[in-house]
Amino acid sequence: MTRRAHLLLWVLLVAAFACEAAGPETDPVPEDELVFLQFSDSTLPLVTREGSFWAVKGEGRELILRYQPEEAGETGEEFLRFKVGGDALLRRADGTAFARGDSVRITVRVDPGGRFLFEFEPSGLVFDPDHAAELEIRYRGADDDYNRDGRVDDDDLRTETRLSVWKRERPGEPWRRQGTVRVEDADELKAKITSFTGFAVAS
Repeated sequence: MTRRAHLLLWVLLVAAFACEAAGPETDPVPEDELVFLQFSDSTLPLVTREGSFWAVKGEGRELILRYQPEEAGETGEEFLRFKVGGDALLRRADGTAFARGDSVRITVRVDPGGRFLFEFEPSGLVFDPDHAAELEIRYRGADDDYNRDGRVDDDDLRTETRLSVWKRERPGEPWRRQGTVRVEDADELKAKITSFTGFAVAS
């Protein structure tokens, strides 16, 4: 096989992996069958509980949520980043399309109970699947007892490998696992987002 053929095969394999990682949603799962990551006791008091920004059709914008810095003048570590590209906005909740220059205020709220669960508003907002919004969640500040069984052991490492971004349409409804890429060295999960409203890190 020639070098060019080897290179083409490698590119195809990488593309196939990317497509698998960003695959379709799974069947719905009841909330009581999932184990949600929890902010640790030390990081929970530092969590920024809410953030907002204006997304604009034709402009790339993003929202970053950070922990409050422990000392004045420092920048807190981020735990959530939401990117909306210039071509991402597609339809409002009422079904009307976005024209270039139109904007919408997006708000993200953190679960009051301290889980890695985030409510996005406005509910029903739709993004272009070909230019989806991007959600990145860093879980370095999570409790090390990932599986919530009361101890930190090898089972937690196995739980970590199964972590994904999950989505639900409304509070109380079942969850669907999203196509998720895990960046192991950064303790980070990434997912493409095509609509709102609730997202969480769970296994």
